[in-house]
Amino acid sequence: MHPFTHKYTAKSTKDIVGQDEAIIKLKRFISNYSNEKKNSALIYGPSGTGKTCSVYAIANELGYEVIEVNASDFRNAEQINQKVGNAMKQRSLFASGKVILVDEIDGLSGHQDRGGIQAITKLIEISTYPVILTATNPFDNKFSNLRSKSSMMEFRQLDYLSIFKILKKICEDE
Repeated sequence: MHPFTHKYTAKSTKDIVGQDEAIIKLKRFISNYSNEKKNSALIYGPSGTGKTCSVYAIANELGYEVIEVNASDFRNAEQINQKVGNAMKQRSLFASGKVILVDEIDGLSGHQDRGGIQAITKLIEISTYPVILTATNPFDNKFSNLRSKSSMMEFRQLDYLSIFKILKKICEDE
């Protein structure tokens, strides 16, 4: 038996409640990636607002593969270059395209990450795939370079009616 968070995760964008504007922007960014001025999208907002599941839902609708890397798993530039760099070089076997998701960049600390933020910034510049970064608070000074290279997209805190709608559907299904 799976926890409800896995069982009821959004499979498509129509399953995502309360983030219409962000979803439209993100889907447009991923779909038109080769025509975009910036190589990455930085999606941000409070925890639980649908940032990560939106990337998966959009990729699913477009037939893209998602390569997810959690930024807090890395502590230095070498580890980031190895993991994210390899993901960017791999060809997608079954999908028509690929999205690189670097989740929770807040997990990179300015001093202890030993060049991690700079490494991600350099990888974004050379990526042939759309790179999506997620953050709770991207306005820390250490992210200024990433912000300048990314299309910023805000996921807003859900209001209680949106949360009620989601919980009501889960209760009905159960």
